[in-house]
Amino acid sequence: MASSLLPSDRTRLGRFGEQLAAEFLQRRGAIVVAQNLETAGGEIDLIVDFGRERAVVEVRAARRSDVAPDLFSRDKERQVRRLAAMLEPPVFRIDFVTVLVQRAGVTVRWHPRV
Repeated sequence: MASSLLPSDRTRLGRFGEQLAAEFLQRRGAIVVAQNLETAGGEIDLIVDFGRERAVVEVRAARRSDVAPDLFSRDKERQVRRLAAMLEPPVFRIDFVTVLVQRAGVTVRWHPRV
């Protein structure tokens, strides 16, 4: 990947990661229902349908591999679960996607049903 294609700031990196995560999940059969949904309690990165099952997906993007595994804290998981429960109808499946963006390429890791 050319360095000019690497996002340079956190907001752009986050949006880039969300787009890659959406494409990754679509290739695995998901239908993206919503992206960057603003709610009273915060933003939901993705809402996707896998057949009859709906999931809220939290996406985290990083540039360093030593940071990527630690991007989902218990506090973040609680926040995402709270936001998902506020939806109508409530969503109970939570997936996390980690996107690692480096000069050598991009690695996407999907953690379904956390």
